[in-house]
Amino acid sequence: MRLVKGDESALESLYERYNSRLYSAARRITGESGSAEEVLQDTFFQLWRSAHQFDSARGSLIGWLLTIVRHRAISRLRRKDDWFDTTPPSNIFESLSSIGPTVLEQQIARELVSAALAGLSKAQQETIMLAYFDGMTCEEIAVRTNAPLGTIKSRLRSALKTMKGTLNNPQRPSLPASNAQRTTTLEDVLITKQLLSRVCRERSSQQQMDSLHTLAKVFTASPERLIDSFLQIAIDLCGAGTAGLSLLETNSESPQVFRWTNLAGRLGNHVGGTTPRNFSPCGVTLDRNAPQLFAHPGRYFHYFNQVDVPIVEGLVIPFRAGERTEGTVWIISHDEGWKFDAEDVRIMSSLTEFTACSLHVSRCLRGPA
Repeated sequence: MRLVKGDESALESLYERYNSRLYSAARRITGESGSAEEVLQDTFFQLWRSAHQFDSARGSLIGWLLTIVRHRAISRLRRKDDWFDTTPPSNIFESLSSIGPTVLEQQIARELVSAALAGLSKAQQETIMLAYFDGMTCEEIAVRTNAPLGTIKSRLRSALKTMKGTLNNPQRPSLPASNAQRTTTLEDVLITKQLLSRVCRERSSQQQMDSLHTLAKVFTASPERLIDSFLQIAIDLCGAGTAGLSLLETNSESPQVFRWTNLAGRLGNHVGGTTPRNFSPCGVTLDRNAPQLFAHPGRYFHYFNQVDVPIVEGLVIPFRAGERTEGTVWIISHDEGWKFDAEDVRIMSSLTEFTACSLHVSRCLRGPA
């Protein structure tokens, strides 16, 4: 990257390319144009100083920059002494739901926040609804509900605290029984046991050996291409429509998410997107620490229904580089006539282990960033 060598024109080029998207993300979280502009400038200053820390093998540059923006924007909110007194409640609520900029991420946010709302008392729900949907300030809500201003502020604080606790809970939030769209359970979409009864398709052992040799050559010549090559091979060997790597992002200031750092196939345009750690097939797979198969996961994880192609089946494999589990690798079928079998699990597990070990070796050879 030219930026690492101190090329200012490279920084200008990146600013022209990404400033609008990064500013929008900061604006959604902070609720203020001035704060969003400061977050944007801080982000590019950090990019200038820390460009050497960017690792293309772990994801796209825009994904890395969006992570910096979110962390800095949330930190800015938390540094305010009493931001409930000066910030309209609608912006506070919006900051909770601003998980990401894509349609899929926005749908995830709406779904999770709606579920979190269901766990509030009627008084808390009323206050949040007035703040978010009507855009009212604390003072206006106090007048509307004929309640003391202090009570309204306290009610907002406790409501948002409860919602954040629900969103951080490793179990899916409880939902109203009257909502017929949400009657599907995890057990309905998790069909891993069916792998034992499915007839395995015939595979070419030579093709599998050739694939491992190809990965070894890529690792030796261009290790930065290892993940993308691995995903394309997974598609070719298993007949999948999409393959991806989701890495777990951990930050004390916000809920954990999986970021789609690398994608190949029909969903390739969603690279950089995220799904919640506490409500996703990747999270279920890590919790069970074994490959898992999902059928029409959009019936339970409703945000998947926002993507532009159907997700019929998804096979998810834990991804470990070194001693720690970093995320998952997954393949997706978009065709009702194409089902994964136990041989796909064996092939994907073998390829994943080889790729993860190679990635770990590459990191050790590079040394600390």
